[in-house]
Amino acid sequence: MTELQRGTGAARRMLAAVAGVVPLAVVGVSWYLWRDKLPTELASHWSGSGEADGTMETGAALTLALLLTGIPAAAGLAAACIGSLRPAAFRGIVGFAGVTSGMGAVTWLLSAGLTLQAGSAGKAVLGWWLAALLASFLYGAVPYFLAPKPRFATTHHEARMLLGAQESGAFSRTITSKVLLWVPPALLLVTGLLFIPVFQEGHAASTWLGIGTMLASTIAVALLAHLQVTVDWRGLRIVSTFGRITLKHIRLEDVAAVEVTELRPMEWGGWGYRVMPGRSAVIMGAGPGLILTTTGGKQFAVTVSDPDTAASLLLALRDRNHDGGSHPSATEQTV
Repeated sequence: MTELQRGTGAARRMLAAVAGVVPLAVVGVSWYLWRDKLPTELASHWSGSGEADGTMETGAALTLALLLTGIPAAAGLAAACIGSLRPAAFRGIVGFAGVTSGMGAVTWLLSAGLTLQAGSAGKAVLGWWLAALLASFLYGAVPYFLAPKPRFATTHHEARMLLGAQESGAFSRTITSKVLLWVPPALLLVTGLLFIPVFQEGHAASTWLGIGTMLASTIAVALLAHLQVTVDWRGLRIVSTFGRITLKHIRLEDVAAVEVTELRPMEWGGWGYRVMPGRSAVIMGAGPGLILTTTGGKQFAVTVSDPDTAASLLLALRDRNHDGGSHPSATEQTV
């Protein structure tokens, strides 16, 4: 890496960290401008898009907003000062910090702004501002993309599995995330705690959006908690064992290179199905896995046990496919 590249990387790290301070500054400046107008209580909870059904003391709301924006800002600045921190890990830290601080700042702005607009906390109407609240986590993309891009050098896996002229092969492993297995029941519990009291009060119609969002999130996580990784004449496939839904399919003819390596969640954006510019991954935890580079220059990573066997079979089948071989063949070798 040249001195120019190092300098550019350091500048982008600091710029990403400064972007993480913006939500904290927004909370501080808005409070300063509104400090003489704010009432003693602010609207703090809405069950739907109508009037608020919960309030909080202004001082408590401000303290919570400062914590939700200040702690992530400090974390981002601290990460920028650690020169040995990998670019992918730094991106993950400032991105997650941006998600938290963005939600904290928007929540404060809506609580204070809508209360001022309505004249009292109880009359504050959320309305279409609900969309801004739901989208506030997207602020995490700002520091994430400002941060330096990680550089992943692909070391080509060269070994090929020996297959007979009339022999094919199939590799299959199941991968499970213990963390993600606990998330669906936790989300269902939270949904019940949040919305059962509202149903009992006779306000079911105003909760449909919140319930739908929580249930959709529960299903999405359940699809990713237990997966099957297969390599055969069709290429690499990632299938959810819940509903047998194919989440990823890379055909043999699209495989340019395969790498066997140790995968770290922080280098790929965390756990689960991760999608980033130019690359994606299914990460169930730190451990051995595959990185496939496609003919289009994109990368896909998946954690799986015995990745050497999967890589050797995938390359053998790809080479046969390039040579005009037909699949599936009469005899199949399962590995």
